[in-house]
This record gives sequence, structure tokens and C-alpha cells, in this order.
Amino acid sequence: MSQPGWPAVTLCIPTFRRPQGLRKLLEHVGRLTYRGKLSVLVVENDAEERAGEAVVRTVMRAFPFPLTCIVEPRRGQTYAYNRAFAGACGSKPDYVAVLDDDEYPEPGWLTAMIEAAVANRADIVGGPVFPVFEDSGHWLSASGLYEPRRYPSGRVDMIYGAGNMLIRRDVLAHYLDEPFSNAFAFTGGSDFDFFTRCRRDGRSFAWADEARVRETVPRSRTSVAWLLRRGFRNGTDRTRIDRRFARGTGRTMRRWLKGVGLMAYGMASLPLAVFRGRCAAVGSLIEAARGAGRIAAEFGIIYEEYR
Repeated sequence: MSQPGWPAVTLCIPTFRRPQGLRKLLEHVGRLTYRGKLSVLVVENDAEERAGEAVVRTVMRAFPFPLTCIVEPRRGQTYAYNRAFAGACGSKPDYVAVLDDDEYPEPGWLTAMIEAAVANRADIVGGPVFPVFEDSGHWLSASGLYEPRRYPSGRVDMIYGAGNMLIRRDVLAHYLDEPFSNAFAFTGGSDFDFFTRCRRDGRSFAWADEARVRETVPRSRTSVAWLLRRGFRNGTDRTRIDRRFARGTGRTMRRWLKGVGLMAYGMASLPLAVFRGRCAAVGSLIEAARGAGRIAAEFGIIYEEYR
């Protein structure tokens, strides 16, 4: 039962062809120990097969919190996110939270997020997402290359991913109907673009390092090739966002210098990195891939990872 004094939260879960992941996520959401009012909104982004919608129907009756599923027929992750945000804002909770359908939270996750938001008077809160490898014996699983960016709990300049996020509903409503730009629908990076806009608008951020979420890393992502593609994509994201918010000749030169610098650093450090082991060598290659992505985006070349 919810207790007075704890804010009301709507948890948004976009899903696309991950029914097993969604089921696991909902099982863990059902174990949350949050003492306030919580509702869950799933947005199915596969209007043809609707496997996620079927999962919601099977767990709905026994689910401990109000659970709703709506279908967003326009393909692309930003369309699913934005449909979820619009639906959540319409029910007027105090906060809106987000988890992805390949993640699952610890029982105290939402409590820790709310406590960080209230204690720091923050508009937006993020937390760490730890990898859990399907192929736990693969050498990359112990490489540290998948480990999340982390900070001490408290105020931060900005967060960088929406996979573990909480935002005040009145702040989110200010950006409707398109908080996550649909220009990033198949590339990723819409969350970083959104947080950059929020920071420019004077919104405040906090980090809740105790609000821990796990992310399943499939075998298809446990490879050097995937890490390099992700590095390239991250580079293109940074250039695209920099171009939106930092115009002018000086800013253009700095973008090019960053791209060239990352490529040069990655390649120059590679020979020494090889002697430190394959993890270090892959780290150097990722830096070079990020630089290549930055330069590629200057020519309109992007990698649509989610197409």
C-alpha cells in the first residue's frame, strides 16, 4: 500500500521484440519496495507481432501495481519513448521514470531514485546500469569495457542515458510532444540530445549510485565488432548534437579537432596498448572509432544501430 508523503510515479517501459526481457523486467518491477503510488505504462513498438502486449496481458491480473499497455505504430525508439512520456504526463504523477526492456531493477531502485531527487532538489536523476552477460565466460565480460559511467551520489552536471532515469513530470511536460528528437529514432543518442537541451535550459541533475539496474548483454553484443560499431555511433551522436547546439566557425573547428584527435590518439596508443593486453588494445580501437564517427557525421554519415 502506498504511503502519504511519497511522490506518485509512472514508470515508462518502451518495448520492441523482447518479450522474455519484458517479462523478466516486469517480474522485478513487481518486487519493488517503493512506498508511494506507482503505475506502469508499457509502450509496444511492434504493431504487427505485439509480443510485448501479449506479455502484459498475461501478467496484468496478478501484477501488484496498475499496469497499462499501449501500441505505438510508428517504428523507432524515440516514437515509443515519446508516446510513453505523453501518456505518463497525462496521468499527472509527480515523477516519470524509465527502464528499458532488456533491464531489471533491484528492489530498492525506485526508492533510491526518489530520495536522490528530493534530497538534491533535482529535476532529473540517473543511476548506474550494470551489464549481465549471457556469455559470462567470454573474455570481454571481464574486460571492463562495458562498465557504466558512475559518479558519487549527489548533484551532477548532467546525465547521459535514459536507461535508468527519473524526471519531474512538470519538467518533462514542458518538452512535449517530442522530448526525444525523432531525428535519432534509429541511431540512438536522443536521450543525450534531450539532456543537453535540459542543461541548456537550466534544469538540474543528480546521480543516485545506489539506484542500481542490471542490463542483459546478449551474445550478439559480446564482440569487438559490436564495441567498435557502438564507439563509432557514439562519435556520430556527439557531432550531431554539437552541431545542433554549438554553431559558428570556431565551434566547427573544435569539432573537427576532437574527431581527428580521438582518431590519432586511438591509433597512436594502439602499439603500446597491444603490450598491455587485448583489453587495452580494444580500448584504443574504440577511441579511434569514436573519432571516426565524429568525422563521418560531419559528412552526414551515421550508423542506424536500431534500424
